Parts: sequence; structure tokens; C-alpha cells
Amino acid sequence: MPAQRDISPDKFVFGCHRFGFGPVPGGGSVDVHKHVVPLVRTAWDLGIRAFDSAVLYRATMQLGQALQALDIAPDSIRFQTKCLRYLGLAVGSAVEHQPEALLQGIPPRYHGLTDKWDPSPQGVDQQICRERIEYGGGSLYGVALHDPPDMEKQVGLNWETDIRPAVAYLKSARSAGFVQRIGIGIKEPAFVDRFVAEEPGVLDYAGITFCPAILGALMKVIATGEAQRFEVTLMGINYGQAFTLTEDPAAAPPFLYNYEVATAEERALMSRFYRICGSTPLLHLAAAVAGLLVVHFPRTVTQIVTSTIRPSRLVETLRLVREAEVPEPVWSELKAAELIPRDFPTS
Repeated sequence: MPAQRDISPDKFVFGCHRFGFGPVPGGGSVDVHKHVVPLVRTAWDLGIRAFDSAVLYRATMQLGQALQALDIAPDSIRFQTKCLRYLGLAVGSAVEHQPEALLQGIPPRYHGLTDKWDPSPQGVDQQICRERIEYGGGSLYGVALHDPPDMEKQVGLNWETDIRPAVAYLKSARSAGFVQRIGIGIKEPAFVDRFVAEEPGVLDYAGITFCPAILGALMKVIATGEAQRFEVTLMGINYGQAFTLTEDPAAAPPFLYNYEVATAEERALMSRFYRICGSTPLLHLAAAVAGLLVVHFPRTVTQIVTSTIRPSRLVETLRLVREAEVPEPVWSELKAAELIPRDFPTS
């Protein structure tokens, strides 16, 4: 019998960013009625009521058009977004990394032309107002500051000029009821501690790109969330492509690990997971860990964001999070190898 983790549909969020990025099966651009409407209908039929746009205006607009086509009132969903993200922005001689995988399906006219980093109150206001207008609802369930560049990432981060003005505006918008929750959407768990220290009492939720390889760091974030009273969102379960591989990552073609091309060290790490899991697919391990986090930390781990362009994949992801099994010997060996924390609950 498969595992039966009791996970409400309210724990799942449909990530709309694939609408904007593509690519669609067979290639070509995203068509609202051919691709988006079936996905939104499937999500709705599965009981999903939360949608995340990741600040791609095309995706938000396509979501709004799909809701209209399906006669779903925009205010009957919980719509959250991320603001201040930029891809491919050049500042002086520095250029932020833009993985080729993210360019698939994006029309050439959009290459290098994405959202400018504008932390001013006016800039944030413009972004979230546009998001609200394009999906058609009256307020935003959440707005997350998305993937701020740390000093090591091509363009430096100055808290006073890059973050604090945006936070001040979002606090006022939250007080006015225009925004319900303030969050962050990040790839590095350690950034949560910095944000909490710099902006005490502000954070409502922390969205983190997720996979079992960061479980130790994630457990620390969950503990901080319990103490500081903010929630944790798991942004996906694939970590780019790392936990979808069906061959030894050590010898696999280039793949994305946390949405960057995997380094030799990351390949070696994933190879250890692969060899220990044996006949258990890596994706099943990731899904099981995500499901167990939601079950064992229900007040803190409140969302799993999943994004796809295939309705069947969405159905399968929810099934795996609820039912994927990992044999006890695999859990034991992963813990013995210190690939996951020894005290992580596996049942």
C-alpha cells in the first residue's frame, strides 16, 4: 500500500511562472486556451486555491484570462506574487547569470528585458498594482521580495537602498489591507536569518527553493519560523533538475542544481543520493520529504509550490507528495551518511 499522508489541497500552490517561461510540450509559445486554461482548470478541480506568479506579468495576465474563461471569480483564489526580481540585468560591467534553461520558450524580444530592480516605494507600488490588475482581484495574498542578489552574486546588495524602502512600502500596504502577507522568495536558506535580523517582526513567510539536499539548513529555518512566527513555503521539489534525474548525476549531462548548472561538488553530492536511493527515484525521495515536512510541521510549513505546463504532471506531483514511499533502509542509510538530519521524522 502506498503511504497516505493527509495533506489538504490548501497546502499546495500552483506556480504560474511556466506560463511566462514555457517551453510548452512540442515547442512553441504558450497559448492561453490551449495550455493555461487546462492547467488552471486542473488545479481548481484538485482543490488548489492559491496561485503564485513569480512576477512575470505575462504569466499573471494569462492566469487572469484563464480565470475569466473558466468563469472563476478572481477573488475566489489566493494570489501571491514576488517582486523586485530581475534576470539578465547589467550594471556596469557586471551581468547577472541567466541560465540558458530559463531562456527556453521566451521570445527573443524578452531576452535581457525583464523587471528592473527598483526598490523605491513607487517601483514596488507599480509592480504589485500591475499584478493585481492583471489577475483581476482586489488584493494580494502575499508579496515576496524575490531572490535579492547577495554580495557574491555579480551585483552587490545594499540593505538601506535595495531592501529597506521596499519593506517600508509593503508594511504600509499590509496595514492598509492591500497586501495580506510579506515574504521572501530565495535560493539560499541563510538569507532568512539576515532578513529576520534586519527587519524584525516583518516576515510572514519565507519561500525557499527546496530539495532533500538542503534539509539540514531548512530545518533550522523551520525552527526560526516557529520561534519568530513566520511560515515556510517550499518552492518546488525538483531543485531545478537535480531530483528528476534517472541516471547517476556524476556522469549525467549538464543539469540545474538550485537553478544553476551543477558544479563538480554538487554532482558528487547528488551521486551519493542517487546511489543510496537505488531503485527509489530521486523525485520520490523529494516528494516524500516535502510531504513529511507538511505533516510534521503543519503550522510552519504551510505551502508547497508546484509548477508545470502539463496537467498530468500537476496531478502526479500531488499524488507523490501524498503517497511516495521511501524504504526504511534508504532512510537509515541517508541518515548514516549525514545526507539528511538524523532526527528527521520519516513516518
